[in-house]
Amino acid sequence: MPRLITVALALSLLLNGVFVAGFVFRGWIAPLSFEQRMPPPPPPPGGRPSALETVAGDLNLAPGQRQALRGVFEQHSQMRRDRSREMQQLREQIVAEYRRIPLDQSRLGPLIDKLGDLRADQQKETVRALAQLEEKLDPEQRVKMHQILVDRLLSSPWYRPPGGPPPPPRPPQ
Repeated sequence: MPRLITVALALSLLLNGVFVAGFVFRGWIAPLSFEQRMPPPPPPPGGRPSALETVAGDLNLAPGQRQALRGVFEQHSQMRRDRSREMQQLREQIVAEYRRIPLDQSRLGPLIDKLGDLRADQQKETVRALAQLEEKLDPEQRVKMHQILVDRLLSSPWYRPPGGPPPPPRPPQ
């Protein structure tokens, strides 16, 4: 009887060791391939901050400046939400067209043009709001704001200086 218990305990220890080794191997030595990983977590509530909010945050506005600009921030946020909603509806229409066989360029072309127009309008609205922000800044903050904007543009993955090297290839998604 004691020999049977010893064999059962040894077998249990062996199985537990194999089980733990499997977890260690799968987690650290051979992690899941890219395609099998979990999707990224959803964005925080309220979505990604706008360029205006980011620049304002980097400028460390005084409470009085922030109060004076409250209407600009609210108006910009509302227009951004409305424009994003329109863009999402257009994307859904474009997806519906992509599902049709064969592709109809005469139907897709205007949708893509409209999406580009909405993006351009959104950028123009951001510039308008930045100009209103600039009016409320002191001279030192204005210089800092312009430097922030230039740095953001130069670090953008879509920016490429004229005659410069081509952008690096995008990683597969």
